[in-house]
Amino acid sequence: MGFLKNLFGDGKPKPYVDRKGLYFYAVCDNCKTAVRIRADKSHDLNNVDKGYAWHKTIVDAGCFRPMQAFVLLDREYKVVKKELEGGHFISEAEYEAMNNEQ
Repeated sequence: MGFLKNLFGDGKPKPYVDRKGLYFYAVCDNCKTAVRIRADKSHDLNNVDKGYAWHKTIVDAGCFRPMQAFVLLDREYKVVKKELEGGHFISEAEYEAMNNEQ
């Protein structure tokens, strides 16, 4: 039976894993709107000495004020430093909680 499960799966859908993207979550300081932002590992990151840098202008759907993001990552895509002008970064759990309230 274990062989068949390995061969055909257990019938349960597997959760989607985005191997090419990194996700960041932020809140606008002005309107408190939460946004999810995807950074493509192949196209959005710039190589720097010991890792990668990501620069992005983020605009939310609330007040449409631009937020300037800068994230520095190591070679394993772990966040070393992150800054956001006009907003602040939050966790995925905080983002989900904010979106479930609405």
